[in-house]
Amino acid sequence: MLPLLLLLAAPVQLRTSVDGAKPAGGWVYARVGQKVVLHAPLGPEGRWFELKVKEPSVDNTQPSFHFEQLHFEPVELERCRGQATCEVTGPGLPGVPGVGTVAYQVRDGEKASPGVEATKWGGLTKDVHRVTWRLDDTYLGYVTELAGTPYIFGSAGPDGRNQTDLLIGADCADLAVYGQRRLGKKAEYVSTYSIDQQAPEVKGPVKRGDVLHFPSSRHVAVLWEDRPPLGVLDEGDLMLHTCWAPPTIEPIGANPACASKPMRVLRFR
Repeated sequence: MLPLLLLLAAPVQLRTSVDGAKPAGGWVYARVGQKVVLHAPLGPEGRWFELKVKEPSVDNTQPSFHFEQLHFEPVELERCRGQATCEVTGPGLPGVPGVGTVAYQVRDGEKASPGVEATKWGGLTKDVHRVTWRLDDTYLGYVTELAGTPYIFGSAGPDGRNQTDLLIGADCADLAVYGQRRLGKKAEYVSTYSIDQQAPEVKGPVKRGDVLHFPSSRHVAVLWEDRPPLGVLDEGDLMLHTCWAPPTIEPIGANPACASKPMRVLRFR
């Protein structure tokens, strides 16, 4: 808990520049490889923090639907202490450095930007400064924006409160749908029971970006890499998914509790 005096003090304005552009406030989106620099008018004792979520997973469904509250810990970026700028990058995925979403706070004496005390709908409010990195502008590239967020069983909420759209976290089906929405497609968040209404089952060779459906474990993943034998879905192929843990990339056969047989291949229209 931050001291009351700190909470009542005038907030520090935190902004971000991408590739040397004019620093902007609010949520900032970038691609991996772009230079992302945080800016704040800090004195010599000013400090920078990443706000890291403590829970790897939560359940919104028990005993009935609700927004289970996530908790966050400020972790100082000591290399930037006392500086007016701080270059940053995303948390990354296995083999894919720099992607994902990070929340930041600055403190300077009794002043601070919004931080761990600013929560709503289970996560941090939009007032808390965030930067989101994607691998590229493809479907899978946009899915990588969810790296660093927790698994939320029943990540939902209407009228601009959907936790996946807000990058608070996602369950397995919402992670798969999120990339389509970021592409501008009219994809609706659904459960694993009905995702095949938007992404029908396909036969024949698999391809990167296909949706993998595991009906017996009620799980959904996205095909990240089709390894030899090419065109054939097998346990050595890599999937990007979230299952009671933050998003990761791993072989299908490495997580039989979530990615159980039989396997179906779905594809968004």
